[in-house]
Amino acid sequence: RILREILVAGSKRDWDRIIELAQELEELARECRDGSIVENDGK
Repeated sequence: RILREILVAGSKRDWDRIIELAQELEELARECRDGSIVENDGK
């Protein structure tokens, strides 16, 4: 989901949205690394 939204934001040159999504992606990566992520089956 995040990667699809980054592509859309990038095509619109929506830098604020790109930064927001990058921060979400960073948070998700940290959760995965720490093992604290709960899978939600793509919801």
